[in-house]
Amino acid sequence: MPQSILFVCYGNIMRSAFAEACFRREVSQHPELKNTRFASAGVRAQPDERAEPHARAMAKQLGYSLEGHRATRTSSELLGQYDRIFIMDELNEDLILRDSPEVRSKTAYLSSLIPGAKKEIEDPYCQSAKQLEACFRTIELAVRNLAVDCLHELGD
Repeated sequence: MPQSILFVCYGNIMRSAFAEACFRREVSQHPELKNTRFASAGVRAQPDERAEPHARAMAKQLGYSLEGHRATRTSSELLGQYDRIFIMDELNEDLILRDSPEVRSKTAYLSSLIPGAKKEIEDPYCQSAKQLEACFRTIELAVRNLAVDCLHELGD
């Protein structure tokens, strides 16, 4: 089982922040996961930036909180500290692998955890509330599937 998971998007103010919040809930519901270290970051994040206001509102509407979230920027050092890195889109992949090609083998698209899903979880920044909700529901499903996979691996 992955002992540590990093969720990555562009700015760490919407998608990856929400993925981290979703995984936090999964850990709270499955004590077996309590030793899994997890966080989120952005390839071009502005350190300590708060989650985007619409993302905070949508997360609250879906029963999560991004109020305490502060953005973290990826670095080779940070990426090296995690067993698995889940990215949202090709831009994330390009920027990570350009700067840290050694993490290729532990990097995957978060959407790969949803059978039949599109490759990318597109950035909902400046999109409609409907698009933001759809994005967050996709992330929520992917993270639930990740938690199930982690639980199965613990049982092996």
